[in-house]
Amino acid sequence: MLQVNNLTVTQNRDQRTLISDLSFSLQSGDKLAVIGAEGNGKTALLRIICVPELASTYLSWQGHIDYSPHHLGYLSQETPTRLYDKTVEELTRPYIADGDLYRLADEFMLNENILFSKRKIQSLSGGERMKLRLLLVRLQRPDIFVLDEPINDLDLEGIHLVESFIANCPEPVLFVSHDETLLERTADKILHIEQIWRRTEARATYSGLGFREYMAKFVYNIDRQNRLAVKEEKDFRKKMRRHLEIQDKVHRAQENISRADPAGARLLKKKMHSVKSTGRRLERERADGTKRTDREDDVDFFLADMPRIPNNKEVIRVNLPLLKIGEKILSRNVQLLVKGPERIAITGENGCGKSTLLRLIVSELRERNDLQIFYLPQDWHELFDARSSAIDYLASDGRAGIRQEAANLLGSLNFAREEMIRPIETLSGGQKVKLAFAKMRLTRPNVLLLDEPSRHLSPLSNPAFRESVATYPGCVISISHDRAFLREVCTHVLRLTKDGLREEDRRLYADDDD
Repeated sequence: MLQVNNLTVTQNRDQRTLISDLSFSLQSGDKLAVIGAEGNGKTALLRIICVPELASTYLSWQGHIDYSPHHLGYLSQETPTRLYDKTVEELTRPYIADGDLYRLADEFMLNENILFSKRKIQSLSGGERMKLRLLLVRLQRPDIFVLDEPINDLDLEGIHLVESFIANCPEPVLFVSHDETLLERTADKILHIEQIWRRTEARATYSGLGFREYMAKFVYNIDRQNRLAVKEEKDFRKKMRRHLEIQDKVHRAQENISRADPAGARLLKKKMHSVKSTGRRLERERADGTKRTDREDDVDFFLADMPRIPNNKEVIRVNLPLLKIGEKILSRNVQLLVKGPERIAITGENGCGKSTLLRLIVSELRERNDLQIFYLPQDWHELFDARSSAIDYLASDGRAGIRQEAANLLGSLNFAREEMIRPIETLSGGQKVKLAFAKMRLTRPNVLLLDEPSRHLSPLSNPAFRESVATYPGCVISISHDRAFLREVCTHVLRLTKDGLREEDRRLYADDDD
């Protein structure tokens, strides 16, 4: 139904090849997940297929894409800016007579107050916008669904709905997701887009395996390839030492042979020719042999050496009769006590006030002199000057030593040199998370305040990220709907309701195999 042949994609800005000679097909019922590290070209691929006029503003490509006569239903990662000034009613009006509008709205828990409201799209919460956009894509009744991060900004209930839709959808689905649990439960095929050798070489792998099986095979194959490469290198060095010994022996014999023995000289010359021929053959064998490869998921978020916070030290005590935005009451009787070194997660429905509560906590902790905090907000503009470069953000005082330390940090997080010096606004969401963590390492806080920290990290980076936060010796207060993060990292999970914070049973987020 969708055929991609010999596709090569180049970034116009720096002429870097994102995708090289990619071919794959999407057939009826396929659930093909596109995975890869941050900034590798996953969104670029989907845009080239679905909105080539937009992709052509920053990409060039060669190859053939065909899905005729089928119709694509495309969900972009971000809400298109052209929709921001439209009202919800303007978008739903064409479907007012369609019974599926009401059925799907109910499924997505969108009530009629929103469905036909005069509210502008930009006034909706992130979760409401995502649900509305998913609803509209489904109402188009496409033959092929192409979804770029379809669970961004959704609460756990919304994530389960999208997960169920992808798993049970009769039409083929091509999608990008960073949620490992969703990938494990829905994807039956994997397209892995890589940038290896410190992001200098593009590689793509198509597999008919599910996510968990593919990752196990991927890790095994890389380890096996590198072990074989090490063995071949060892054998090559052994053969070359023996070869050079023979060559040196023949060379000395040539120097010492008497001019009165022309026949012997001819034999030694012939032997030297043979020895050099053997050397060239060994070099060709080495060039054609197994090469080592690197893993782009080998990311260093190492936090275990950060400052420790004493056991049972009181970090924050919250006692809010009312949690409000303006005059709107979000929750009542919000009580929270956090002591070091706890790792607390706050979850809850979209729009329930989680980020509002976290910002209140940030504001209070900034007044404390005995704590060093680092706040990662959802909105990047609160953290970065988008026009600044990654290096300038990390080393704002311009000192050479700090700039080199910053470059080393970014290198350990798999930033290419050109990515370190380009404007932050051109980086992917995952790269911005990595940049924030590089800044955090330089500031060395003992309290982390994180608003959806893992949502932009790839399923290749996320395991290392979770492990690092789980070993962080300070205190962590986070907002998250990432089920792997909740079950592997957090000591307590609290749900924000209209009646305050309620402790969740962490078994709700257990893996199916647990």
